[in-house]
Amino acid sequence: MSTSQTPSPSPEIVAGNDDLLTEILSHVPVKPLLRFKSVNKQWNSVISHHRFSLLHCYRHLYPPSSALFVLHHSQILSPSYDFISFTSQQQCRPPFFSLLNSPPFHILQSCNGLFLCSSGVLIFVCNPTSNQKVCIDLPIAGIDEGDCDSSFLGFNLGFDPARSPHYQVVSVSGSKIEENSYSIDVYSSGNRKWRRGVIDPFKGPFDVEFDHGVYWEGRVYWLSHTETTICFDFDTECVESLAMPKAIEGAYIERFRYFGESCGHLHLIEIRTNCVSEFNVLELDRKSKAEWFVKYRVNLDVLGRGFEAELFQDHSDRFGRGLRFYAFSILAVVRDNVGDGDDDSALVISIPGKVITYNFRTKVSKLLCNVVDESDKLFPFRGYNAFQFIESIYCV
Repeated sequence: MSTSQTPSPSPEIVAGNDDLLTEILSHVPVKPLLRFKSVNKQWNSVISHHRFSLLHCYRHLYPPSSALFVLHHSQILSPSYDFISFTSQQQCRPPFFSLLNSPPFHILQSCNGLFLCSSGVLIFVCNPTSNQKVCIDLPIAGIDEGDCDSSFLGFNLGFDPARSPHYQVVSVSGSKIEENSYSIDVYSSGNRKWRRGVIDPFKGPFDVEFDHGVYWEGRVYWLSHTETTICFDFDTECVESLAMPKAIEGAYIERFRYFGESCGHLHLIEIRTNCVSEFNVLELDRKSKAEWFVKYRVNLDVLGRGFEAELFQDHSDRFGRGLRFYAFSILAVVRDNVGDGDDDSALVISIPGKVITYNFRTKVSKLLCNVVDESDKLFPFRGYNAFQFIESIYCV
């Protein structure tokens, strides 16, 4: 008895059917997909289409970052960036560096494959993978020339292809008349327009860092070193408060050394002093969005194996006590999106002359690259100035 089988589509049928070709190519990772654009005009047209970029982003939600753009802290006025790859020993700068340097751009934020940048008084949304950029006019065009009662405090990007095909930009302004009083304007790529006074006015802690927002789960979170901070919810268009972890004993005023998102997880790291050998990586609970819990524990003596000469610094304070000083700064917590089991999530830190990665599961540290020492030996880079690079073909 013979069994009939449905013949598989021939290459000619696949090549001639845009819908079928789109379905197949949407599962291909970004790097080979970009090479496939050179196959022929049809493939280039399919891959370059805005609808295909949305489908591809939706099929590849929350990919892990593959590199960091790191700003030299000594060159903030005239920005200069290092490109630190997680996947290759070759530090080949992507074409986006030509955009960063002419004219000089500041990277303000990275968010699910897109960068928010500024140059002078202009802001841009950029895709560093495709080297695309879109200039966004500041939300000041509708203000009377005599209205000088507020000033811009920060711009923040919100983008999640699982929630919306459009990205949004939040502008926070501070009142020059009333202390700790702020207002919010929102820009949407859907209509390329600002909506002014979405929230006007509202109160917030005195030290909220509006220029270092982190997007997570439909909200932009801002860091405060007090007992509570605030976030903006794009869906409800409300500002909400968030309790920060209880300060550990002896914490400095600026107690948080890292605040960032990776693969759908929001992380926070508090370090009392660089003389303490252990710290916790905290994560905000995805269900309650209100409780912080310890996700990883880091022992610097374990992390520093093989890098003792750089990480461990003997330090004598003014009382003559010999203390071990750990010379490092945190650049990123990079999660692996395979789940909470056997993953390869890692901590990326800079130590004098080097950038290393520490695997939370295996507790092994590896050298990512050597870097040129800067004037600040103990903190060669700042975590706020490290931006995760995620490959994406999203059309801005």
